Amino acid sequence: MDQVFDNYYWSELVPREISRINKIPLEESKAQVGQMGKDLSGTMSWYELKHWEKFFDIDLVEPAKLNSSHIKFLPTAEESLKKLNALNKQVIFLTNCDMRLLRVKSDAVPIMQYCNNFQSSTDLGIIKEDQNYWPAVFKKFNIDPATSLFIDDNKEIVKTAYKAGIDSSFHITEPTSDMSVTFSQEWSKCLKNIGGLF
Repeated sequence: MDQVFDNYYWSELVPREISRINKIPLEESKAQVGQMGKDLSGTMSWYELKHWEKFFDIDLVEPAKLNSSHIKFLPTAEESLKKLNALNKQVIFLTNCDMRLLRVKSDAVPIMQYCNNFQSSTDLGIIKEDQNYWPAVFKKFNIDPATSLFIDDNKEIVKTAYKAGIDSSFHITEPTSDMSVTFSQEWSKCLKNIGGLF
């Protein structure tokens, strides 16, 4: 999916809700979210909405629902998923996204109809950055890493998947449609977007 929504959610919607509920200036709430993000980076708590909701005493699902029009596929992503389906390839959607936020996203864009299975890390209890994650999903979905393809916009996760045995692990370097985020091609296998597969 287009990372534009995720960036908008964490940089604007979450701080706005914290500011509104806790009656503090927006700039202060943005600073709090930024610092907490740095402190929790690479941990399960970063991805768990309940952790943020408990800490700030807020609901973070409703703001996502009210702004779900911002949730989009990356350009060429849906077309590429259709092509993979036409090739009769098993497509498994592996995400660190909290399951409650994932439901909002999947209601907005039909990603699940192109997937044979999916896994939210917050339900599994292990995030994709953790090397222990991969044997768990390989076993759960009967995945042969040697014959699999993995694509992600997080280079550290791509490295972890590669170490777990997925040689065809690709890093997406343009995860936003507005080009607000771009990554340098530092990994051996890079794609601007999923459309580069075809």
